[in-house]
Amino acid sequence: MPSNRVIVTVAVMLATFLAALDVTIVGTAMPTIIGRLGGMALFPWVFSIYLLTSSVTTPVYGKLADLYGRRLVFAWGATIFLLGSALCGLAQNMVQLIAFRGIQGLGAGAVLPVTITIIGDIFTLEQRARMQGLFSSVWGISAIIGPALGGLIVDFLDWRWVFYINLPLGVLSIVLLLVFLKEDRRQGRPQLDYLGSATLTLGVGALLLALLQGGAYLSWTSPAILGLFTLALVSLAGFVWVERRAPEPMLPLDLFHNRIITVAVIGNFLAGAVMIGASSYVPLFVQGVLGGTAINAGAALAPMSIGWPIGSIICGRILLRVGYKRLAALGMLFQIGAAAMLLTLHPATTRPFVSAVSFVMGLGLGFCTTAFIVFVQAAVGWGRRGVATAAVQFMRTLGSTVGMALTGTALNALLAIRVLATGDHLSATATINRLMDPLQRHLIPPEQVAPLRAALADALHGTFWLILAFAVAGLVSIFWLPAYTPKEHS
Repeated sequence: MPSNRVIVTVAVMLATFLAALDVTIVGTAMPTIIGRLGGMALFPWVFSIYLLTSSVTTPVYGKLADLYGRRLVFAWGATIFLLGSALCGLAQNMVQLIAFRGIQGLGAGAVLPVTITIIGDIFTLEQRARMQGLFSSVWGISAIIGPALGGLIVDFLDWRWVFYINLPLGVLSIVLLLVFLKEDRRQGRPQLDYLGSATLTLGVGALLLALLQGGAYLSWTSPAILGLFTLALVSLAGFVWVERRAPEPMLPLDLFHNRIITVAVIGNFLAGAVMIGASSYVPLFVQGVLGGTAINAGAALAPMSIGWPIGSIICGRILLRVGYKRLAALGMLFQIGAAAMLLTLHPATTRPFVSAVSFVMGLGLGFCTTAFIVFVQAAVGWGRRGVATAAVQFMRTLGSTVGMALTGTALNALLAIRVLATGDHLSATATINRLMDPLQRHLIPPEQVAPLRAALADALHGTFWLILAFAVAGLVSIFWLPAYTPKEHS
C-alpha cells in the first residue's frame, strides 16, 4: 500500500513549522522569561545549547534514517523534541531551562533533515523541486508570525505556553506520519557505527562550542578554547580513520567523491556564513547607526524571510527547465549584490533601503539552497538520501557558526581600533553599548552621538566585506558543479 502523500505532506509541514517557529517564538519570550527566572548572564546559552545539540545530531539522524527508515527515526527525534519542550515549560530556573533546551535540540536535529528526506522519497524529481520551494515558505511564514504569536502568548497566557504549544501539534504530526507513511523494510540487520557516531559528535561538538564561545566569552588564545580546538581536531581525525574502516560508516567518505555533493556542501556552508552575517549585523546597523528600535530592526530584517520563500518557490518551478547550476549561480549573484548593497550603508541610509537589501539577500538564499538540496537528492539513491541531505543541512549550520565567529571577531577588532581613536576606551565602549539601547540612548552627550555612529558604521563595513567575500567564494564554488541534470535514483 503506497503512502498517502497529501497527509504525509501535511504531517511533515506541521513538523517543519514547529521546528522553524521555535527559533523565533522563544526569542520574543526571553525578556519575560529572564524577568521570571533570573539568570541574565546565562541567557545566551538558551540559544547556544539548542544550536549545539541540534547541529551535532543532524548527520547522525541522517544516517539512522537510511538504516532504519524515515518513520521511526522521525518519530524518535520528534518525541525527544516534545519531551524537551514539556520540560522547558516546567523549568524553575535558567540552568534548568538551558539543560532542557539541550534535550529539545537533541530531538530537533532529526526533524529538518528527515522531513526534507521524506519529501525526496515520496515525490518525483519535478514535484520535489516544487515541494522544496513550498517547504521554504514554511520558514518564511514562521519567521513572520513567530514574534507576534510569542508576544500574544506571553501577554495573554504564560511564557511556558511558548513551549507547551509544541505538544499537541507535534503529537499529531508523529501519529499521521507513522500511520500514513509506508516504507519498504530494509533487508538484513543494519550495523550501527557507534564509534563513528561518537567521534563525529565529540569533534563537531567541541568545534562548535569553541566557535560559539571564542571571542565572545573567552579569548581565542585561552587554554579552554585552544583545548576545545585540539579536541575537535583529534576527534575528527579519529572519525576519518574510523569511517575508512567501518562496514556501515556513519558518514560515508566516498559520498564526497561525487562532485555534486562536494560542491553543494561547500556552497551551503558559504551560504550559511552569508545568512548569519546579514541576519546578525543588519539589526545592529539599524539600532546602533540609524538610531532605530528593536521593532525597526526586526522590520528591516523581515523582508529576508519573505524573499527566501519567494526565491525558493520560483526556483522550484523553473529548476528543471533552467538547470541546477544556473539557478544556484543566480542565487549566489543575488547574495553578492545584497552584500555589495550592504557596503553602501551609512548613517544617512533610509530604512526602506535596508529592507530592500534584506529582500535581495533572501531571494538569493532561496534560489541557491533549494537548488543544492534538490540536486543532491537527485544524485543519490534511497539508501544514501538521508545522510546526503543531512550533510548539506549540517554544513549550512556549521557555515553560520564559523561565519558568526569570523565576523564577530572582525567587528570587535575594528570597533576597538575606532573606539581607541576617541581617546577614552572604556568610556567610549560603554557609550557604544548605550547606543544600541533606545532606553539609554538619551544618556549619551549629543556631541558624541555622530562620531560613535560613524565608528560603528565603519566597523560594520569590515564585516560586510567579509560577507561579500563569502558570497563571492560561493559563486566560485558553483563553477565546479556539472552542468548536466542528474538522472533520478529511486
